[in-house]
Amino acid sequence: MIRITHSLVCKAVAVFLFVLTAMGFIGGIIGTALLFEYGFYDTSVDIIKTRVFESITWRNANIVFNHYFIPEKYYMHEMDTDDAIIYVGSTNFLFILKDQEGRKILGNYTGQEYSLKRTYRFTDTEYMKDADGKVTEAKNVTYTMDCFVKKNLDTNDNYYIRDRLVELAYKMRYAIIIITVLSLILSVVLFIYLLCSAGRKAGINGIVLNGIDRVPFDVLIAAVLFIVLIEVPILNEMETAGDIGFIIAGCILAVIDVLLFLLSCMSFAARYKAGGWWRNTLIYRIVRFLAVILAKVYGAVRHLFINLSIVRKTIAVLAGILMLELLMAAFSYNDEWLLFFGIVERIILIPVVLMIAISLQKLKEGGQKIAAGDLDYQVDTSYMFWDFKDHGLNLNQIGEGMSRAVEERLKSERFRTELITNVSHDIKTPLTSIINYVDLLKKENIEDEKLKEYIDVLDRQSSRLKKLTEDLIEASKASTGNLPVNMSPTEVGVLLTQAVGEYEEKMKETGLELVLTKPDEDITVMADGRLLWRVFDNLLSNICKYAQPGTRVYLNLDKADGKAVITFRNISRYALNITSEELFDRFVRGDRARHTEGSGLGLSIAKSLTELQNGSMDLYIDGDLFKVVLTFDFNKESANYPALPGKEEN
Repeated sequence: MIRITHSLVCKAVAVFLFVLTAMGFIGGIIGTALLFEYGFYDTSVDIIKTRVFESITWRNANIVFNHYFIPEKYYMHEMDTDDAIIYVGSTNFLFILKDQEGRKILGNYTGQEYSLKRTYRFTDTEYMKDADGKVTEAKNVTYTMDCFVKKNLDTNDNYYIRDRLVELAYKMRYAIIIITVLSLILSVVLFIYLLCSAGRKAGINGIVLNGIDRVPFDVLIAAVLFIVLIEVPILNEMETAGDIGFIIAGCILAVIDVLLFLLSCMSFAARYKAGGWWRNTLIYRIVRFLAVILAKVYGAVRHLFINLSIVRKTIAVLAGILMLELLMAAFSYNDEWLLFFGIVERIILIPVVLMIAISLQKLKEGGQKIAAGDLDYQVDTSYMFWDFKDHGLNLNQIGEGMSRAVEERLKSERFRTELITNVSHDIKTPLTSIINYVDLLKKENIEDEKLKEYIDVLDRQSSRLKKLTEDLIEASKASTGNLPVNMSPTEVGVLLTQAVGEYEEKMKETGLELVLTKPDEDITVMADGRLLWRVFDNLLSNICKYAQPGTRVYLNLDKADGKAVITFRNISRYALNITSEELFDRFVRGDRARHTEGSGLGLSIAKSLTELQNGSMDLYIDGDLFKVVLTFDFNKESANYPALPGKEEN
């Protein structure tokens, strides 16, 4: 028995036989019901045929009148009144259509023998119109149709098919009941066997769940029901395909339904045998999820009530006050005593409330100070009590912890800077040797062009590496403030003019037009001329690398609010998909694709050098417009420059 339930072949055969027997049972039930409805068990076959033929005849008469005669009447200029053979799905159908006066309009009956005659009347509304096409009168017209069915059914049509089916069904009317009962018994036996074999697999002990068994069971049932619901409109559509088409479609859908039913039952049996079948349902998962959420909410509420002792204390105090007031009201003999107890209560309660308010104010101020960055601020907890004091101590510890974190970060930043500086210094010594030897090789009389090309590459790349190393050292010194700064009155206009002259030729080679605008009078600031020159040099070098050829570069020197403002503006050659803050980071370049050479340190160095001279450097990006604004204080000993009416706009 175990081997049979594990055999895949036996299962497949059982499924096939179950479908056959189930279809036999379903068909037998439907057939028996139809036979009872049409009177196969209590009347003669001729009466049954008459009922069936009447149904077909009435349908054909409607087709002739509504789908042929009426359209032809209104949409044809002239209609042939001779006898016509009208296609109505049957040539065993004969008819004569007459008007109200009894005149023949259409028909295909020419005196043939018939086994059935029926007369039907149809009504149609006719509209009378005048010469302008307006309706003047509407009247109902009655038509009469005599319908006949040939005595000898000589055509394979609906009449012929139904005649044969009725004959066959009448002969099999009792056998169908026996077949239905046997099909029911066999299908039940096969169904029990398939349920027993569900989850069994040859060579494996225990239950084996397949892919369909891992789908949530309620989802599987919902999918089956959805498929069954889809079948209803399909059957409705198949009614127009004729009896045969409808029967074929119904059989196919019935087979599908039987298989879906069997699949659902076998899947449930396998899940049931495996145990805990309800766990693999969507409803169970939703309920479990909600249960987990509710458990967490309950745990949180419970934790809140356990740990927020101030709430419990507040409730206890309020409850005590309420009980005291009730006792005073109960045992007070007159209003004077009640007033006295109320005054005493307020005398005690008001200071306590004020102490709580003061504690809350101190905690609020402490939180604001720490949030604003004052990590050394300490909340005074000397007059606090209960949870207010604990909260104040926690705020003080937060400030101390944040101070330690900031100190560790600064320490890490210093270590990184020192590491960059030391590594850069260590690189300089072998790099200097490489540059010197490359210079010696260039002085040799080398005729091999390939070697010359290699030496040129070495010379160019070693120079680039030297420049990067120097930039790293300078960036490290600038960020840590280790560069010597000699502040002195510096005339910005002269220094800016010199820088423009230095780069004017180089900009022309790259197709850039340099436009310098500065006031006629001198503008003197307190700065280190050497460092300020390096700032200008870095910014102009960046412009030469990244500006769009064929555009103008604008340099402006202005006075605003007691400060000297130097503005560099150009159109970027590459899309600036980056923020101004990111461009100030080290090793970050606006040219992300790295079409040009560069270390990404220029702007970072320029910003650090500017800040070392007590100036500020701001960067603005608007589309492809790249704008840098340097601001320095005027030399206090120089002339007192008036402020411009408006400030520098972004």
